[in-house]
Amino acid sequence: MPRLFKGQALHVVEEHQLVPQIVQEVTEAAKTAIDAKGSFSLCVARPVIPALKDLSPEALDWSKVSVFFTGELLGANKAYTEALEAFCRKCGIQGVFYPILRPLFSTGSGLPPFAVKEAAAAYDALLRNHPSIDNSGKVPSFDLVLLGLGDDGHIGSLQPESQEIRAKGEAMLSICQPGKNEIAASMDLICAAKRAIVMASGSPKKDALRQALSKVHGPYDCPAALVKAQSTSWFVDKAAFGDFDRTSTLHGGLPSMLPMERLEELKETARKLCAPGKGFLAADESAGPWLRAGHAEAAQIPDVIENRAAYRSLCFSTPGLSESISGVILHWETLFQEDATGKAMVDIIKGNGMIPGIKVDKGYNKKGIWGTSTGPLGHPEVATLGLDDLQQRCQQAYKEGARFAKWRNVLQMDPAKGLPSELAIKDTVHTLARYASICQSEGLVPIVEPEIVPNGDHDIYYCAEVTSKVLAAQFKALSAHHVYLEGAVLKPNMVKNGLGGPKATAETIATLTCQTLLRTVPPSMPGIFFLSGETALNEDNEEEATINLSTMNSLFAGKLPWHLSFSYGKALQKTCIVTWLGKAENVDAAQKALKARAKANSDACFGKYKAGSCASVGTDGNVMQAAGPY
Repeated sequence: MPRLFKGQALHVVEEHQLVPQIVQEVTEAAKTAIDAKGSFSLCVARPVIPALKDLSPEALDWSKVSVFFTGELLGANKAYTEALEAFCRKCGIQGVFYPILRPLFSTGSGLPPFAVKEAAAAYDALLRNHPSIDNSGKVPSFDLVLLGLGDDGHIGSLQPESQEIRAKGEAMLSICQPGKNEIAASMDLICAAKRAIVMASGSPKKDALRQALSKVHGPYDCPAALVKAQSTSWFVDKAAFGDFDRTSTLHGGLPSMLPMERLEELKETARKLCAPGKGFLAADESAGPWLRAGHAEAAQIPDVIENRAAYRSLCFSTPGLSESISGVILHWETLFQEDATGKAMVDIIKGNGMIPGIKVDKGYNKKGIWGTSTGPLGHPEVATLGLDDLQQRCQQAYKEGARFAKWRNVLQMDPAKGLPSELAIKDTVHTLARYASICQSEGLVPIVEPEIVPNGDHDIYYCAEVTSKVLAAQFKALSAHHVYLEGAVLKPNMVKNGLGGPKATAETIATLTCQTLLRTVPPSMPGIFFLSGETALNEDNEEEATINLSTMNSLFAGKLPWHLSFSYGKALQKTCIVTWLGKAENVDAAQKALKARAKANSDACFGKYKAGSCASVGTDGNVMQAAGPY
């Protein structure tokens, strides 16, 4: 029985059985197609042509079989010649199809690009008009494509990171290289086949096979990983299979105890969270968010569960919010909460096209870590609580519908006292890595949030130095704890000056922040979602956060390997809260304010936000809010 990997069958056989198995599969596929429609179309890669040498002339009516090629070196005619010699003459196959311009190319391989393009176009036309091929879709569909895996993961002449992999809607591609001009089937054509068989033999194929089947690498660094026909089978010998069982899930050191299906789920959730132009609504306050908005009048709204439910349902049901928001971070109370009509908050979020997430840390004790110095927050350095029962709470959150989680650790800066201390940094990165590994084991994508608060009088350069040091330590800890980066996201602070320090421009903030991230964050992490951080009382925190994000994405457009976005709380909600003020008649206006600020930050993800174009309450009513756990 074959093993199953993400809907693909994997047959592992002894080396001497591999070719007979392939011959049997091709013969049976041909019989089935001929019985069903009177013909069989086979597309074959040149490296696997020799595997068909043992086709039996008596096995079926081979005159109803048409053979095509996934790649051909023009001028050399290798696939055409080898197919004739290996099995076509012996079996009496009527059509070994090659471009109608073939005679032109028999003179040598030094062909001009235009001639290669003409050959590809001719082959494309032949495919789209041949009676043995299903042309009911946008791309011709063969009955069977037979491929061989290259040592570097290439397939059917499609090489790693080649531009040809990205071709959409084409059937045949022209690949022009000095001294090696060829035409090849596109990945779209390969994947349109009713069935694909990939063959791999020999120990040199081990790494490529593992890479192709795991499907957790970059989208174009292993073309074989992209093969996904209507039905795909892999036939490999034991030398190529090697120790796949033991190492197939060792991605970035991840233990094999985590199933492939869980890795794929984490990666897919992270991909959705990192959708272009989208960020997070951080709605994970323990009390009413109006108490942390830093606005005098809003702070007077009674903090009762009815008001919290009313406000949260207002936010989550905002029409069109999912155009800018991919995920909503909830407090534990909200995960189980309903609106006034009895509808679960989680269902409101999902029904509005967003993914529910959950804050799982339990804050910290302000008594702090014994022996550490008191920082700008007015207490010693702290350790975040909640690891003791995290596994069980993650299980419960997943069951309730959450698909990602957040954990916040806090570090203080004071250059005179050497804060953050080495002890606090080590505790922070270890705790966050431990939390992240637990979340992934239960199916939750972890948001890793080592927050370095801006309280203090330091300049932006000290923040850059500390942020770089912390992030470098954080990713070392994530590696040590076997965290799967493709299924996680980062929520860092922006590199900014201290609240009482010299004011830095948005350009300086953007430059130092992105430089720090480029030096410390691996490209395998799909997304970075900034927290907005505190701002001075004479600053509009909503506008500042949006401008900073937009400046980063404008100055570093095309230079960043991750989705650079937002995970804002009060920087998304302040104007919404002040518009609402706890009154039912203000709900519609409050929702419009929330959607407008979310759209502004969506524009910022593309570096296109225009300062002042989104209305906000500005600095009116600004008051200092309580710092600390929430």
